[in-house]
Amino acid sequence: MKGIKKLLTGILAATMIMGASVTAFASENASITITNENNNTGEVKEITYTYYQILKADIKNVSNSGENNADQEGTAAYYVESQALADLLKATNLFNVAESKLDTRWNITAKEGITGSQVAEALNTDAFKTAASATGTFSNANGVASTAVEPGYYLILSSLGTAAVVQTLGDVTINEKNTYPTITKKDDRDVDCMFDEIKPIVYTIEVAVPASVAEKDITVYDVATKGLTLYPTATAKVGEDVLGTYTWGEGVANEDGSKFTYALTIPAATVIANKGKTITLTYNAVINEKAVVLVPEKNTAYLEYDNYKSAETDEVTVLTLGFNILKVDGADSSVLTGAEFSLWDAKEGGNQIHVVYDNDAKAYRVASSEEIAAMTVDGKVNSAAIAVDENGAAQIIGLTNEQTYYLQEDVAPTGYNKLTEREQVVISSTTALETVTVKNNSGSVLPSTGGIGTTIFYILGGVLIIAGVAYFMVRRKADAE
Repeated sequence: MKGIKKLLTGILAATMIMGASVTAFASENASITITNENNNTGEVKEITYTYYQILKADIKNVSNSGENNADQEGTAAYYVESQALADLLKATNLFNVAESKLDTRWNITAKEGITGSQVAEALNTDAFKTAASATGTFSNANGVASTAVEPGYYLILSSLGTAAVVQTLGDVTINEKNTYPTITKKDDRDVDCMFDEIKPIVYTIEVAVPASVAEKDITVYDVATKGLTLYPTATAKVGEDVLGTYTWGEGVANEDGSKFTYALTIPAATVIANKGKTITLTYNAVINEKAVVLVPEKNTAYLEYDNYKSAETDEVTVLTLGFNILKVDGADSSVLTGAEFSLWDAKEGGNQIHVVYDNDAKAYRVASSEEIAAMTVDGKVNSAAIAVDENGAAQIIGLTNEQTYYLQEDVAPTGYNKLTEREQVVISSTTALETVTVKNNSGSVLPSTGGIGTTIFYILGGVLIIAGVAYFMVRRKADAE
């Protein structure tokens, strides 16, 4: 009886995060009941449990006492009827194995000082599962799972990864307080330039893998609004150690096309190899042409593991900015048309920010790398000219407040002087689109040397008078002769 008591008290408690209580009585049958108290937000559709009978039991009488009825008194004997099981149990060095009947029965008792965790780990092998005298499955679809079994000692595995060892000298109830994989998400900025492949948005997802995890895939989902384009790969790390890269699947649109869901799978082998650790996924995205200025683009993430679906993470947001141009007369502020601009990142020199005209947005937006390549001829990018309309207005979208912009006037309105310096533009993410008013002044009339005046007429008149007098004098002399 001393050996059986130590077995009962030493390994009655379930391993990992299962706690068991037993209401025991002499019976030919018993039941295993499992309740689930998930301590994570999310949804558990169904949990499947698989039991393996390792030992059989002869019960004479059993009574319970102590916390959770873990202290039991009475008479019972554990045994196996398989040479393979007897050899496996002996090899664990956790049990005493004694043959009581030639080739048909081996009595089993526990050695001093063993724990439930040790036993569960030792029994949770393919060899024991194959050699088990009985096996079966039952499900937890409504928070409670139950099955009838004969008296004995069982290894129980949850589809969520929990392992437990319990004895069924009577009915057993297990409260499974499982910790599922959890997920968090963050990004590295609030505002981003459209199509900014040089400095894209960096997203980070952390997946905390519980110590009791099963060898099953974890599928991670990113739910993004349509104005975001995810790069196809994510890098997985544990600490500074790189596990590899994984690929996002093609985005699946919701009913109205406002959001797309992307899926990525962390393989089962990676999951089990990193149990009790946090796997960090890092990946990039850019704001695309479907984004609306000053309207946040949003991301959330969730995961699925076996039949567990986590709640979605808090939203992370990023938005794109822009500004309006208004071209006016510098004297009377009347609107002007015919002006054309280019956009730069410096007051002098610097880099031109190439744009295209977006017919849907009715605005000029930052060009993608593909669009820039398409409008490059002989190494020169023929970026669209930012032309004001008949109301003297134009809009530029797809910008970020991480830098100051400069407008360069390349063509002035007819009759006006072109600006000689670039116009600085400072935009804000906290207000509506700002309007930058650009003034032009009329050109003055070029200086001249003046008219020929009246002097020439006086000289000409004098010459004519002298000529007339001379003619008269010559004629008179001729007549006198």
